[in-house]
Amino acid sequence: MNPHATWLSETEISNAKTIIVIGDVSDQVIAECMEMYTLGFFLVSKNVSPSLTTKNFFLSNPNTDQKKFAKNINEFLILDPQNTPEVKVSTSVKEGETALYEKLLQIVLTEIDTLLRARKTRKETGFTRQLQIFSNLNGYLLSRMPEDWRNLGQRRLVIVVGAGPSLDITLRHIKCGLPPSIIVAADSSLKALAKEDITPHFVVSIDPDKSADTCTESSLNPGIAILSSQSHPSWAEAWSNKCYISGRVITEDWLAERGVGKTSLLAINNAGLTALAFADFINPAAILLIGLDLSGGGEGNIRYAKNTGRSHIEINASIFHDIPGNFEKTVKTPFFSDWKETSELCLTFSSRRTIINLNDRGAMLEGSSLVHPDDFEEVKKVLNENIEPIELTEVNILENRRSIKGLGLTQVLTLLATKCDQIWNRLEEENLDINPSAFFRNILSDKDTASMLGDFAFSIMPNLANSDNHESLLAEVDQLKHLIWKLEDGILECDPPEEFIIRFLTEKFS
Repeated sequence: MNPHATWLSETEISNAKTIIVIGDVSDQVIAECMEMYTLGFFLVSKNVSPSLTTKNFFLSNPNTDQKKFAKNINEFLILDPQNTPEVKVSTSVKEGETALYEKLLQIVLTEIDTLLRARKTRKETGFTRQLQIFSNLNGYLLSRMPEDWRNLGQRRLVIVVGAGPSLDITLRHIKCGLPPSIIVAADSSLKALAKEDITPHFVVSIDPDKSADTCTESSLNPGIAILSSQSHPSWAEAWSNKCYISGRVITEDWLAERGVGKTSLLAINNAGLTALAFADFINPAAILLIGLDLSGGGEGNIRYAKNTGRSHIEINASIFHDIPGNFEKTVKTPFFSDWKETSELCLTFSSRRTIINLNDRGAMLEGSSLVHPDDFEEVKKVLNENIEPIELTEVNILENRRSIKGLGLTQVLTLLATKCDQIWNRLEEENLDINPSAFFRNILSDKDTASMLGDFAFSIMPNLANSDNHESLLAEVDQLKHLIWKLEDGILECDPPEEFIIRFLTEKFS
């Protein structure tokens, strides 16, 4: 880098092959950056000649719409899936422009932080997520949520229960005085609801690592569990009444191409956000939010209300973001992307129904009407005058499920069994101790196999380019064997026809 260039601020990332520069810089600095950061150079500047642009040079005006700017940064980050870019702010930023450029810098750092967490999650949990998908295979194929639930909430109130610190104050306020309503609970709120003798109609759990016993007692499994293919399998074991929704899952996309239609409602990000999306899906007149704080209590590190039994679980985050608060100008959160997505969903949903946020703290959610618990009695009167009561026990369509049956099911299971046998054959043929990388390249070169293995395949692909990952790849071979055993168990749990079972147990499909 030009020794005469001075930066107001800069990060230092070893092995960085991309760079983001905020503010005007000289042509010499641009040339040096392009030579040093070969995969990409993103410049935020008003004063650059278009003639300087090349295929790895990206230019954005600082006055660009900030949502579009964030999208452009996100697309730039994809250029190097392994390393984060260096970020530098030029001394050319003038005093009067500081606020704008600070905002742009915050957007850049937030997008990098979000992408880093997504990469880390996919890499660290690829095996676990894929294991849960195969563990939930029979439920996903045979018990998906039907479309005819879409109007369950029509002309009625749906209460979405999160687990944020405010729940200690707000939960008791929904016990009486409201018209009979549909209660949709995020998994972590179950113990709090039980303490208040409130029974939810639906319970949402989509986290692959969160088991049912961490959220509820073994005898407490109320309502219908709304699960994803990646949910911890303990939820399916604990709830006899359950259904599955689809998500942003590679294996599900692959199954959809083979006739296993995805649900129109998708699992998104976390249980609270998915509960909100489910509430909107069933088309109520109004949605009441409680416990959806989207900001940490204390110094930002307290995630759960005391009455959930999970308040001891604190957040160890290196970055806490300042976001708009309900009763303070700003509040702190480590869940920036969760807050942003929840706020955007609330804004979208509010165009077709009333959204009330009952809270005494927390982050502002666009489109929602904020109500402090002290003022809730007046709101109850309005709701009672405008909401139609409901008793869900009288709704027969709650027994309906979307499933694949007969010949269609046999065809899907036959394809899955064929893939299992093909992988076992490769495992027998390859000298794995010498070259596990060649083995993985071989099986993942088949698009069908890679898609079926979904998150697991995605998580190991970066290792294939690194010759130092021999021991890691051998461990991943063992993980693959575990996955195939689980998939074979899942195939049999789908209760296929007897002739299929006999063939499955006695022959090879490949």
